Amino acid sequence: MSSQSAKQRTIKDIKNNDVRIQVTGYIKDLIEKEHLILDDKTGQINVDIKNLDFRNKKNDLINVIGELVISMDGGKTIVAEIIQDMNKLNFKYYLKLYELKKEYE
Repeated sequence: MSSQSAKQRTIKDIKNNDVRIQVTGYIKDLIEKEHLILDDKTGQINVDIKNLDFRNKKNDLINVIGELVISMDGGKTIVAEIIQDMNKLNFKYYLKLYELKKEYE
């Protein structure tokens, strides 16, 4: 696990030079407890969960913190280090707050 802080992003805002990121979104699909597809309403990203004790299910709202890996073909994957349950979060307001915060960075 890296000591570098994770940048808060939506999927559409992920930059190729990001190293560690955190993305909040819904689990769209689970692939054999090894990968999941995360959807934050701005896009979708593959998340590697092989190294975690993963207990969430499809349609759960989660926050993923991990290392961004970009493949040779440009595909992006987050290698998850931490997954937080965010089912009680008002996601609509979270996205509005994210956009406001982005304006002042």
